[in-house]
Amino acid sequence: KNWVMSRFLASPLALSLILSPALAYNALIVQNKGGGHGELGYHLSQKLLTSGASSVTLLQDTACKSASEPYCSYSSLPDAVKVSYHDFTTPWSPSDSYDYVWDNYSSDPTSPMTSSLIEHFTSNPCKRYSYVSSAGIYSPPPGFGGDDCGPLLESFPVLADKGQAAVEAALEASSFPALAFRPQYIYGPNANKFSYIDYFLDRIEAGKPVPIPGSGNQLVSLTNAKDVATLLSHAPNCSKDWAVYNCGGPVYSYSSVASMCGSALGRSADVRVGSGKGAFPFRPNNFHVLPTLAAEELGYKGPEIGLEDDLGWYVEDWRGRGGSGVDEKKDEEALAVTK
Repeated sequence: KNWVMSRFLASPLALSLILSPALAYNALIVQNKGGGHGELGYHLSQKLLTSGASSVTLLQDTACKSASEPYCSYSSLPDAVKVSYHDFTTPWSPSDSYDYVWDNYSSDPTSPMTSSLIEHFTSNPCKRYSYVSSAGIYSPPPGFGGDDCGPLLESFPVLADKGQAAVEAALEASSFPALAFRPQYIYGPNANKFSYIDYFLDRIEAGKPVPIPGSGNQLVSLTNAKDVATLLSHAPNCSKDWAVYNCGGPVYSYSSVASMCGSALGRSADVRVGSGKGAFPFRPNNFHVLPTLAAEELGYKGPEIGLEDDLGWYVEDWRGRGGSGVDEKKDEEALAVTK
């Protein structure tokens, strides 16, 4: 965290942010039906109200499971957050104007919803259109991914056949200011995807081996959704017509995640490195991102929440859900190739 703060304080942006008062703005969040980004709209809507927004419209896809988190908690949102619902398989035309937009839905620029958004803001430009993309679209250079390699960089090539890459390209070519955030693995309260951490807890609690591909020293970004929301809220600080920012951190090794989960359960983790991929929820190679550029250009001060401190409430929630279960067959296959 200290290195992120030092990079920010050394940047020209730091002084400009101190001298420039925040102006109230109207915000729109376009929220998908769930998955790895499912809780971001819930957390971002609250963060924006403390970061300059006077009102927030949270536009939710009607395909969400309304009885599940975070959707069942929308009623607890502040009055300044207006929750609206729309069938995202159809075009949408806003009746209100918005200064800033956060698109946490799009994966195909030709879909009815996304194309209508781009068309509308082409004719009615906002100050900034922020797209929540994914670090999963990176196509690292040959040889990248060893235990000693650094983080993925925004300048790395991306997989052209990924829908998020196509949306990014459409926004880069648009006539309105836009940017893309590329988060990696997200966990946190009010989530509806749990496989990242449950993988370790399920096996340790059951006294089973924890298969991990490779050496176990590979690094991964595991970020609390509240920290992701904080980074996303810095979008108004962007001065470029188009930009891309990685959204990740803190960073852990796979073995350290297993160890922390074991400590949280009061058990020892039986880690088996060199295993096959099996049901392992992460990439088998070193694949992580850091918010270095966001610190330099947006004034982001870095993540404030760590996994070790979060595991207390996470384990309680995990027990209440009954975990995700162990895929015995995949684990057997993974352990069969353990070196």
